[in-house]
This record gives sequence, structure tokens and C-alpha cells, in this order.
Amino acid sequence: MNKKILLPVMALALSLASCDMDKEPYNAIPDGEALQTPTDFLNMSTSLYTGFRGAVYGGAFCNAPDMQSDDFNSTFGTGVSDLYGWTFNTSLREGDSMYGSCQGMIANANFIIDGYNRCDMSNTNLFTEEGIQQVRNVKGEAFFTRAYFLFYLAQYFCADYEDASADEPNSGASYRTDYYPSSDASTYPGRNTLRQTYKQINDDLDSAALYISREGSRSSYYVTQDAITAMEARVALAMDDYSTAIQKAEALINSQTYTLANSASRMEGLWWGNIDTESIFKIYAQETDQLPTQTGSIYLPYMSGSSPSYIPTQTVVNLFDDADYRKDVYFMGLSMTTATGISGNIQAFCKFPEHGYIYNQTQWDYARFCIEPKVSRISEMYLIAAEAYAKQGTNWQQGATLLNDLKRTRIAGYADETFASADALMDEIMEERHREFLGEGMRLLDLKRWHLGVTRGTPQQENLCSMPGLPTTTALSKPADDYHFTWPIPQNEIDTNPKIKQNPGYSN
Repeated sequence: MNKKILLPVMALALSLASCDMDKEPYNAIPDGEALQTPTDFLNMSTSLYTGFRGAVYGGAFCNAPDMQSDDFNSTFGTGVSDLYGWTFNTSLREGDSMYGSCQGMIANANFIIDGYNRCDMSNTNLFTEEGIQQVRNVKGEAFFTRAYFLFYLAQYFCADYEDASADEPNSGASYRTDYYPSSDASTYPGRNTLRQTYKQINDDLDSAALYISREGSRSSYYVTQDAITAMEARVALAMDDYSTAIQKAEALINSQTYTLANSASRMEGLWWGNIDTESIFKIYAQETDQLPTQTGSIYLPYMSGSSPSYIPTQTVVNLFDDADYRKDVYFMGLSMTTATGISGNIQAFCKFPEHGYIYNQTQWDYARFCIEPKVSRISEMYLIAAEAYAKQGTNWQQGATLLNDLKRTRIAGYADETFASADALMDEIMEERHREFLGEGMRLLDLKRWHLGVTRGTPQQENLCSMPGLPTTTALSKPADDYHFTWPIPQNEIDTNPKIKQNPGYSN
């Protein structure tokens, strides 16, 4: 592969922000030298999966929103982050990382799509029928990638989608749909409306489905038709499009391709091993340079004598019944001593374990606290469909059936629950999402979608936690209308592109 083509792969793998458009090597790829062979496209495909690997369970995507929400306490001596304390303004470091990662991956996708459209495939010796299909799959992966990262730009840097306000100016994201590197700020795009942003997301998913030839398969390491459908269900729920959410989620449930982990050993296999019947799309890691972020390193001691940076609240530990298979998989007893000498026995969070599958297979130190990142899995589809039925209000009993189907696989001896109303069902669905996706970066976005505030959970042991007790830890609660639920556009982005309007509430 031409060395110049490697430059965007390196630069855009979770490091490039759109405000860096004037820097090499973003614009260092001559048009005449880009993406000329199926191998070129396959190499660029690798860059997309590299980006997913770092993003799905990376710090800004996974740890950061959980630190801001209600499930974890910072340990004493660790320091209080701006997210944990809700004190951040336009200089939010995690916001910079998230924004730059999303824009970089969108640019990477644009490069592939534009490269496909310009590529001469008339050489049948080079572009065989198989080679053309490979290239088409890469283009489909690029559309999926652009949709995925544009969705998370909207989720974090825009208000929750409401149809009544979706056409407000500057309510959506700033993005390009072409590969147009330039140092001329006048060519940089402003913010679209939220409706335009979500239309682009759905259009890209539709395009991905036209080019991807892979049918769904259990634990796929590649974008498949089922992975696209799962993303469509997630987006539909975010848009309050309940009919579409039900249709897409139930299509995956009814396919019976993916089965829920229904025992303690299968739950262990899902998170600690490699017995995975649930994943619709996950990311492979075989070598050290392919490893995802060590997501679990903030929750478990990195070495003997150290202590975790964050521990689950007692409130979240109490969410799990003793018969719940997840309890023993998500938590482990730990004796810890803070840097200030305070000791205690707590339940640490070990969903991303120190000696998980990747580490045991490789023994690489870099693989500690790593798992194969799971982009989508079937449990989410059950909860998406259940929530959509409850919110729709019609046939909400079907939502109860789906919820019970899920809980029956998670809890030993579970007896189906009955619900007096759609609202009562919704209350339990919210609790179940809380349990199921603990530590996966979903909690803050769920609270934002439900228009609920954050109530900081009670510490397991107050004197182990930073800012223990009132008026600090438990008072770190925020109403649903707090402007920090929407992250600020990075200030350096606005300085570079004056067309971008900052989100309400933030000042320099």
C-alpha cells in the first residue's frame, strides 16, 4: 500500500479533531494516489475497526459519562474530576477527546466513500467480482462508521432529540459528508439542525445496508446487516420513533441468531471469557497494537497495594439481587487502602476484569482490564423494544413479556412480574437498563433521554470516597434541566471555526 495512504489511518485513529484540518498529514494525500486497489480499501477498513476498538470502550466514550452520572464514587486521594463534580466548562478534556475522535472517524469514513466514488475499477484482473464485493463492503463499513460517530456527536454535544425543537438553528452537529481537507476556515461547516443531523445518520445506515453483503452472525467481528439493524434500533429509540425501534429490535430477537446468557457460567463467559452468544457486533484484538483501552483499570487496583480510582456506590450494588447472575460477574470483594491511609472492604467493579480472556490468551500486560469491545448485543434489543412498547402505550404488555424474557435469563428462579400500567413497566425497564449496562457508558445518555436528573448514590464507605457525605457526594445531584447534560463544543473548535455556535450555558 502507498505510504501516503497510511497517513490518514494513523492520524484519524482517534486522534484527529476537525479543528486540525489545517495540519499535515490530514491534507497530505494526493487525489491521484489514493485508494487504487482492493488492498488499499481493505487496509483503510482496518483503520475503521481500529477506531471502533479505541472508541467503544475508550475513556471518553465509556468511563467519562459514567463518572458524571450516579453509579460510582471517586476514592479519597484520587482527586475530583470536572465530570464527577459537574464543574466543567468549555475546556472539558474528555469532551475534546470525544469530539476529536468522532470527527476523525467521520473524516476517515469520508475518505473511503470519496475514494470509492473516484476509483477506476475497470481493470477486471485487479477488480474481480470478489474484489469489487470486498470494496463494496468497505464502503458500507464507512457509511456505518459515519453514522455511528455522527450519532454520538449528537448524543453528547446536542440536546436530546425532541420533534418539536428538532428544526431549531444550530441544534445539531457540525460535520462534512465529503473528504475536503482545507486550511481555509471559510469552508468549514456550521452546525446543522438536529433533524438534519439525524436524517444524515439514518441515510448513512440505509446506505450501509445497500453495500454490506454480510448477513448477521453471532459475535461478528465485522459490520453485518444485523449490526446495521441494531444501530437503527438504537437511533430510532433516541428519536422517540417507537414503531421503528420495535420493528428493528424484534427482527433481531425473532431471528434467534443471538441468545441471551442464561447462567452464571455464560455470564462469566460473556464478560470474562469468550463464550459469547449475545454479541451482534464486537471488535477483535489479536496483537498488542490492536488492544482496546484498559477500561477496567480505574475500577481495579493496577498493582499490589494500589486502590481503584472509582468504586460502585452502595446504591448501585443494592440494585442486584443475590440470585442475579450479574452480581458476581460485575462485583468482587476487595480490601483497599487509600493514598491517605484509610482502609475498608468494598465491592469493586470487575466487569472489565484484570485476568480476562484477552489477557489469559496473550499474557500481555497491555491486555489487563481489557475485553473485546461489544458494539451491540441482543440484550439491548430486548430493552429497546420493551421501552418502545411502554412509551408507545399501546400493546405495552408485549414490552412486559420482553422484559420478563430478559430477566428470566439473568436471575436464578425468576418469576415473571406483572405490571399495573405502562408507567409501572417503564419504571422497571429503567432499572433493568441500569443493571444491564452498568459501566458501559450508557447511563448518562439514558438519564438524558428520559429527562431525569442525576441523584448521586450513597457511598459504600464514606471516608473512602472523595467529597464524602453531605453537602458533597450525595449532594452531587443535578436536575434534568442542568445544561451539563449536553457537553460543550470544545473551545478550540469554535476558535478555529467561528461558524459553530456554543451550547447554551457555557462560557469561556
